[in-house]
Amino acid sequence: MTSTKGSIITSIVLLVVAVLSDLVLFVPALMLAMVSDSCSPDTCNMTVFTLGYYIAVAGPTLVTITGIVFTVRQLIKKQDAVTYALIGLGGTYGAFMLGLAITFITVSLK
Repeated sequence: MTSTKGSIITSIVLLVVAVLSDLVLFVPALMLAMVSDSCSPDTCNMTVFTLGYYIAVAGPTLVTITGIVFTVRQLIKKQDAVTYALIGLGGTYGAFMLGLAITFITVSLK
């Protein structure tokens, strides 16, 4: 489907929101390191905790960049790109929530 002026503007706005969301989520993701203060290597599985931490820190950025690449590719082809921008924005929050869940579940299972 070819893009219209409205879908182009919507795609660009969604990309800007995704980038701003990534920047906003970066600070709380860094603060997840403090969740492990009550853990020791004997009580918590620190490998799983570290995996969740890295997913929360780097995951949103990787998903945002991937969403930008796919959305811009569709815009260059002059096709509708709103779907790709929405998936990128949702994936940004999804990656953060996945990392957040992994870290909190790991700490709570001690």
